[in-house]
Amino acid sequence: MKLPKEIKEKKKQSPKPKKSRKKKKIKYSPKTIKSERYNSKPKKKFKDTFAPYLIIIAVIFVTVTIFMTTSFDKNKGTGDTSNPYKTNITFKSIEGYKIKLADYQGKIIILFFFDLDCPPCGPEADIISDIDADYSNTKVFIVLITVHYWDSDDGLNQFKEDHNLNRHIVRDDTSSTYGSFFNIAYTPITVILDKNGGEVERLIGHDSDHYDQIKDEIDAL
Repeated sequence: MKLPKEIKEKKKQSPKPKKSRKKKKIKYSPKTIKSERYNSKPKKKFKDTFAPYLIIIAVIFVTVTIFMTTSFDKNKGTGDTSNPYKTNITFKSIEGYKIKLADYQGKIIILFFFDLDCPPCGPEADIISDIDADYSNTKVFIVLITVHYWDSDDGLNQFKEDHNLNRHIVRDDTSSTYGSFFNIAYTPITVILDKNGGEVERLIGHDSDHYDQIKDEIDAL
């Protein structure tokens, strides 16, 4: 059956129904979610990140400082005479002489530790020179020890001349054998040993009162 012409034209003109568009679903992988969560957090500031480490470093520094102060910043020596002639040690002077402390048992021994790069060592060396002049070899034996193995012979001899020192100079070795043996941490340091070789006094740095302190110790022994 044929449709009338008018009906055919209307059928052609009638709009076609629009197809509905489906919305695409976005899939989030675990990595994407993790990344979004991570980026959503505020960044930590430098001081917040490293503050605990700075505190730990500060505590260690203070602890080491206290230890060094209590261990070395004492004018008095250990006074340990329980091991007579614990200083059974042999030095070798820059001139090649061997100095064995045990050979000087019965005398008061003064060990003067210094170095050429030490400004207060010069004035303290003058005190040692005065003590040497007052007591000579009758009661006291003095050894001059530089803790720097790189101090030159010429420099050391000039130091002796400048401060009127009439004793042999000993140079410590690269392993700081002498400095370690006598627990030397600073210069100048004057160590006084009694007639049995026990340490009775340790004077650190330079002080004009050191002359009287050394003299008192010598006279009391």
